[in-house]
Amino acid sequence: MDDAARIIKKNERIISELITIANLVSDGILVTKADSTIILINQKHALTDMFTVDKIIGHSLINFVEWGFYTFLSPVDVYRMAQILEEKKTLNFEAIVKSGRRLLVSANPILDEEGKVYRIVYTSRDITALEEMRRELEKEANLRMFYEQQLKQDAGENFVFRSKEMKDVFDIVMKVSKVDSNIFLGGESGVGKGVIARKIHELGPRKDEPFVQLNCAAIPENLFEAELFGYEEGAFTGAKKHGKPGLLELAGDGTIFLDEIADLPGSLQAKLLQVLQEGEFRRVGGIDPIRLKARVITATNKNLEELIHLNRFREDLYYRLCVVPINVPPLKHRPGDTLLLADFFLQKFNSKYGVHKKLDDDVKKWMCYYEWPGNVRELQNIIERLAIVSETELITLRDIPDSYRSKVDGFDGNEIGKTPSLKEVNEAAERRLLESVIRSNKSSRKAAQELGISQATLLRKAHKYGITLPSQKKQ
Repeated sequence: MDDAARIIKKNERIISELITIANLVSDGILVTKADSTIILINQKHALTDMFTVDKIIGHSLINFVEWGFYTFLSPVDVYRMAQILEEKKTLNFEAIVKSGRRLLVSANPILDEEGKVYRIVYTSRDITALEEMRRELEKEANLRMFYEQQLKQDAGENFVFRSKEMKDVFDIVMKVSKVDSNIFLGGESGVGKGVIARKIHELGPRKDEPFVQLNCAAIPENLFEAELFGYEEGAFTGAKKHGKPGLLELAGDGTIFLDEIADLPGSLQAKLLQVLQEGEFRRVGGIDPIRLKARVITATNKNLEELIHLNRFREDLYYRLCVVPINVPPLKHRPGDTLLLADFFLQKFNSKYGVHKKLDDDVKKWMCYYEWPGNVRELQNIIERLAIVSETELITLRDIPDSYRSKVDGFDGNEIGKTPSLKEVNEAAERRLLESVIRSNKSSRKAAQELGISQATLLRKAHKYGITLPSQKKQ
């Protein structure tokens, strides 16, 4: 073998070693002549997703741009690459190839003896995976912040009840917690719909996943879509850099609880319906679909059927949300829970404020007569107030504001000092329940059916307590 042959063989070995080294590098490498003819490409380059190496070598990089295999280049003019690099020495830009990979590209020149561009070396880093990782980290950070806010709330309270009415509710809760059907919670404001929604979550297989709550009435209409679905960078003026995941995304495999669903604007009702039908959504300004994995629980204190009749709520959305309806009765319809809840809240606030307050028997009697229009939330609030402002350990009627005491229908202030008997407490609760059910029904027969007693029994008890029946009101 002559010297020339040995030199050629040595050079071939060096080139082969350089190609092997290039293929071991995690970034994409592409080398062109000054006229953009490709002379080397490694296996990590994005173009190898679509072509074999031998189909790439010898072609101009400009051809691949014109053929549409680079769908985005910014800011760069590949037609003047050599001239640009002679001036700038290096150029960094973003590129998106047809396979969908997003690249951060750096172009560097190799100069000849005269200072002219001889070769151009392009190194590209696939930032698609990095972007996905960044989004996941941001999602985790947002979720952690959300958890910290949730931990400050009292939504994880125990489900306290004794009444048959709430036992019936709890029986349904136990059943639906094991399945993924959409749940609708109805009932007056303050009855504990949020506590029940969380209990459904905690009793089911999703208990270790996020529980995300959104009050539809508390978010301005122009911000609601971004809050629920999230948004991408640049989606609107003031949008965060890199965007932000929405609550549906943060809920993940857990539960999304949409409270006050009746206040959802009409335009957003249509979008929510589409999400429930298709099982996916997109961030505001985004193009990639995100699968809805969370179970959906909704609630309101309004009559959705009436709103449908008034064309203020979509009927098709109602049927999507109301797969399993649960009506939570008001506190006045379950008088057996009043004192139990009062004791539970008092123990809670005793622990919170480091006190040892107790309820006087007269206070308990008043609680049994009071109708609690604000339901469990009102009871909780007044117990907290009494635990704070009462001057002695024993909370008495003097600690209850006059505005509350005066609302008790037929309460005899002269008998305040008497200890109520069990019979008095039961009769007060029974009378309040009868009055409420009779008022809400158009006939004594329907009222008796709702109470689970005969019509004769209802008439007898109404006469006992001097309650006017619907038929008597017309006379």
